Amino acid sequence: MNKLNIKKGKISEKKLVDLYGSDAQKKSYKEYGRFIGNYKKTLLTKMSRYCNIEDLGDRTYRITKVYDYPLPSNFNKMTKSLYQYIVPLLLTNLINGHDENNKIDITVGKWAREINMVNKNYNLVKYNKEDTSKETQCSLDTINEFYDKADDMIEWYITNALDYLKSAGLVIWREVYRVNEEISSGKNIIDESGNIHVDISIDSHQASEDEMNYYSHCVSIADKAAKIENAGERYYSKKSKLFGEVLKKELYKKKIKCVFKTYEAYYVDLNKCNFILKQFGKFKMNNLISEFNKEFTDLLVGNAEKRFDKNPDKYFSYAEKNDYSLCFQNLCEITIDKNTEYLGNRIREKTIDDNYTLKITSSKKGKK
Repeated sequence: MNKLNIKKGKISEKKLVDLYGSDAQKKSYKEYGRFIGNYKKTLLTKMSRYCNIEDLGDRTYRITKVYDYPLPSNFNKMTKSLYQYIVPLLLTNLINGHDENNKIDITVGKWAREINMVNKNYNLVKYNKEDTSKETQCSLDTINEFYDKADDMIEWYITNALDYLKSAGLVIWREVYRVNEEISSGKNIIDESGNIHVDISIDSHQASEDEMNYYSHCVSIADKAAKIENAGERYYSKKSKLFGEVLKKELYKKKIKCVFKTYEAYYVDLNKCNFILKQFGKFKMNNLISEFNKEFTDLLVGNAEKRFDKNPDKYFSYAEKNDYSLCFQNLCEITIDKNTEYLGNRIREKTIDDNYTLKITSSKKGKK
């Protein structure tokens, strides 16, 4: 079935079955003179991928529009839950932000920021948890738990959305580990004040097998130093600071600044991507993002309340569930709501390896 043999206008149920029904549907309709079981639903669902069809009653239908391309068989999944926001926003960014190779290469955290799933405070708070705890009066344990759950949910929904687009034949994507490595030209410059300026640049490239083996070795050393018992403790516990310090030190022995995972996404057919994007309707970006932020917040807070109900003894520091829930709500407001102001003037900002910029100038007083 394609758009060439579907025409707009009224059509009888019998003709609809004769033209577009399966052999089993045709046989059944001929025998009974009507739909039996779920044959009607199945046929209309099939037709809705190719055209807009209305049931007028009295076994009559109207086809009002024939689509340029068939809708993906998984399109309904793209229009539910957080995917109804993530999919069109991913498509918008891919359509408008691809490079000359039809590609976007980006970390999942940057994807989240690009599509406004989180705001600019998300990384600020994530990498400055102690200061945030003092500023918000929210315990460090709760902030760690917040990021454990939020990061997991962000990666889950974004990678699933990419899989939906891949299954629909719209994109090709894969995970790629990259390395930021410090490169020195060997040239040093002494200014008039006696400062030595070292000419250093950062080379960013896909990690080789040897580099991944070395990274694994460094993670093992950091695990032992910080007494890490599970992967989550590396980033979402009081042990994470020591883990990060040791890992950074070990990596730098080979002048590696950081190792990080990115998601390469390539569009397959730009016209088809634009067509699918249009099927989400004409939306006002601000309204879409506001609804997106609210639904993401509701999921995080709702799951937090369920965890409290399941194991209240774990949260003994909170007098009641509402106190714990309010803490999560406040963290969502700070890090997710697009209307929240940037808090860089209240929370002391530290160096963040994620979002690494290729600008390195080391200097110190002394002699060459």
